[in-house]
Amino acid sequence: MMREAAAPAGVPLWQQRPFRMLSYTRFFSRVAQNALNFGLVLLITEETGKAVYTSLLVLALVVPSTVAGLVAGTAADVLPKRLIVFTADLARVAICILFLREGGSAVSYYLFAVLLATTSQFAGTAESAILPAIVRRDELARANAIGQAVGGAAQAIGLGVVTPVVLRLIDSRDALFGLSAGLFAVAAVQALLIGSTAAPARQEVGGEPGGRWWTAGWRAMRSDRAVLHAAVELTLISATVIILSGLIPTYITEVLGVRIDFGAIVLLPAVIGVAIGLRVAGFLARRVPHSLLSSSGFLVFVVSLGLLAMVNQLAGFLGGFGMFGWLNSVSIGRFDGGGVIAMLIMLPLGFAYATVSVAGQTVIDDRVPLSLRGRVGATQAAMAALASSVPVVAAGVLSDWIGVAPVFGIVALATGFVAVANLRSGRGADRGPRTVAVSHR
Repeated sequence: MMREAAAPAGVPLWQQRPFRMLSYTRFFSRVAQNALNFGLVLLITEETGKAVYTSLLVLALVVPSTVAGLVAGTAADVLPKRLIVFTADLARVAICILFLREGGSAVSYYLFAVLLATTSQFAGTAESAILPAIVRRDELARANAIGQAVGGAAQAIGLGVVTPVVLRLIDSRDALFGLSAGLFAVAAVQALLIGSTAAPARQEVGGEPGGRWWTAGWRAMRSDRAVLHAAVELTLISATVIILSGLIPTYITEVLGVRIDFGAIVLLPAVIGVAIGLRVAGFLARRVPHSLLSSSGFLVFVVSLGLLAMVNQLAGFLGGFGMFGWLNSVSIGRFDGGGVIAMLIMLPLGFAYATVSVAGQTVIDDRVPLSLRGRVGATQAAMAALASSVPVVAAGVLSDWIGVAPVFGIVALATGFVAVANLRSGRGADRGPRTVAVSHR
């Protein structure tokens, strides 16, 4: 396979303006997106106090991927990608301003979540489709790793800094939405500075499948066994994270016994784990068989998730040994040894998530023709939304019934079972990229 370089060889990624501007627009928009998502979780929790309502909010944030995502994928493949990102960012500015004027009730929070998720789907799909058009194939693994790191940093700042400071210290919901509108506006300007995202000298071979437009992504996946299994891996890891998103607020208050906004600090080691995982996965993605990298990532992820279900028991058990006796003396308010164990487990959990994500995403970027990249990405996001839609609500209901810790264990077992089944059926799919392109000058 030969693809024309999007930039001269030897030029570091961060010195390439299109990639740098894409990273900037992703960062600022995701800081705003994560801050708003966490803000909505806090507001809904204060209004209702039930895990099921938080799970319904998560559902409102992901369901648009099943409908708007397919439209967004097609748009990203046939319309100017940079224009889509710019327009979606401006739309999110308008939605934030509209909420400032009209919002205030629990119903408005859900409506806002749906509108925000819909426009974000268009922006995210177009951004993902831009990447393989502006980055050389041999740099895709590193570019995906940097992209994941940008997203992780944006998540840490949005969840761990912006929302707690604005909602708790400043105590202003309007300030949160106003600040987010400003961040989306900055992201829109940076999207324009990406420059041309076309690749006129690159001709894809084996690209456009026939059939209905909304099934093009699915047909492209099915035509390549490696892409299909990578998409299932991404779907599984994404769906699990979506389900956990609905449970985390209750987990923080019920299992760790601390306030939700303070509990966000417990999640920060996961961001560090993601950063380390991205560094390692970006290096290994082209040097280690995909099945080995993915299976190792899933093993660490499932074990870590299972351990999160028993952090208090682990703290009590380890505290009985001399070298871990200090766990019994940890007492910062209601934060104790269980919280310390949870923070330690979050590190490998984030590492494993990054490993699986980069491994799967690199396979898709390698093997899917640019003309179908948007639709394949949108289809994969729709798969994750569909796979999590019923479980996220069921997990919320079940956690209100039997407790959130046992539900964590159930999610870990289910994730492990599906991961093993997919990895077994995907044996032999590790081959070179299928997408072929020739250079025309």
